[in-house]
Amino acid sequence: MSLALPLAMRWLHIASVVVLLGGVFYARMVVGDLVMSFKPVAYGAMGGILVSGLYNFLSKSSFPPHYQMWFGIKILFALHIFAVMILYREGKRRSLTGVVISGALILCISAYLRWMSLK
Repeated sequence: MSLALPLAMRWLHIASVVVLLGGVFYARMVVGDLVMSFKPVAYGAMGGILVSGLYNFLSKSSFPPHYQMWFGIKILFALHIFAVMILYREGKRRSLTGVVISGALILCISAYLRWMSLK
């Protein structure tokens, strides 16, 4: 039972990221613009990312060297995505491109941080 909460938080984090970045990627590459009815879903996903990410970070017992530096860079990219999603207005395709690029960079940094933690 002690593994249930960490596992649930990890799944919440991954599912929230998939919903947010998948929705933006689909909007940018397929539809061409973000539908405003996606905003409440995006806000829910951002809340899930914040809650589960904070839990995952605070429950970590130790950090390898340079972990905080890469984690800080990842947080800055995430704040960029959150700001664009909150301030987004229709017809701003260029900002969606920035979100897709920032999301890809966050995924790369996350994979590196996970690799650092398992070493």
